[in-house]
Amino acid sequence: MSYKPLVCICIPCYNNQDTIHDTLNSIVRQDYDNLKIKVFDNASTDRSREIVYSFIDQGHPIELYTREKNVSGEENFNTCIAEAEGDFCAIFHSDDVYEPEIISNQVAFLTDRLNCQAVSVHARVIDGSGQYTGDRMIPKELQNNVSKEIELSREELIELSFKYGNFITCPSVLFRTDILKNYIKEFKGSRFKSSADLNVWLRVTEKGNFGFINRPLINYRLSSSSFSFNLARARTHDHDLFLVLDDFLNQQQRWDATHAKLQKYRNFLLMKDRANTNINRLILGQKTFQTMELGQNFSMAMTSRFHCKYFMIALVTKIIISLPFKQNLSSLMKWVKFGHAR
Repeated sequence: MSYKPLVCICIPCYNNQDTIHDTLNSIVRQDYDNLKIKVFDNASTDRSREIVYSFIDQGHPIELYTREKNVSGEENFNTCIAEAEGDFCAIFHSDDVYEPEIISNQVAFLTDRLNCQAVSVHARVIDGSGQYTGDRMIPKELQNNVSKEIELSREELIELSFKYGNFITCPSVLFRTDILKNYIKEFKGSRFKSSADLNVWLRVTEKGNFGFINRPLINYRLSSSSFSFNLARARTHDHDLFLVLDDFLNQQQRWDATHAKLQKYRNFLLMKDRANTNINRLILGQKTFQTMELGQNFSMAMTSRFHCKYFMIALVTKIIISLPFKQNLSSLMKWVKFGHAR
């Protein structure tokens, strides 16, 4: 009988009683059976632990690690890394739903490609009630690839990340356990905040390639929130993505054609991001707006539908915030972005 690698699935959890059942149900129903599942509960105050225990009572291979005192999400996340074991491991989120063949597909991918250190998959997006709302964006270079199983070199992953942003769905990634525990060791959330995962992908490729399976094998949950909740969370400053991109650029030893190209891609993403934050500033009644360099980014608009779309959004945004009566449009912008209050 051929060896079947052990896969360790780690799940950080905090007050996820509404979703943890569906997540665990999708994992225990995988068509790959050599699994060890570990749930790390961060002192939940709801029924999360009770739901996990119900799966354990049914005989599923789940271990529950509990904290009596709540710690930061980053610390709980990094505990998952420290406790990972087996040949391969993943950090799945406690609100997503996984297709039955995700793990078997990923194990087969990494088994066949020994220089590949981790692999992600394409993702559907679902709302708070589990309804499909669309697909996660993936670069056209991956969409147009004849193969559904793609191995990206370090240079390819870096270029695509600078060109489109972080297209890797974090809770879809399966790692070689040795790389995650002994090289990556931690997600650097205190330094890179919400984009610490992108920093991990770049560090993974210091040791080998990064895989992508272009099949929607995860249902990635973006919960529908009330208008007031969304408005309160409206971001008005640059995305944490630029902490990672700028850190990478600053580490480069020389300015060459590749560096210049990555800087160009980064500048486009900044313009794209500031179109969003400037609209948020208008909605929130702020008087100052961030600079958007449309002129230097015009050439990028011709390279893909993605870039054309966001160039046009930035152009319209710049026109709106330049109007003398722009504050009169804030209610309209609020409705366009957030819809009706619920």
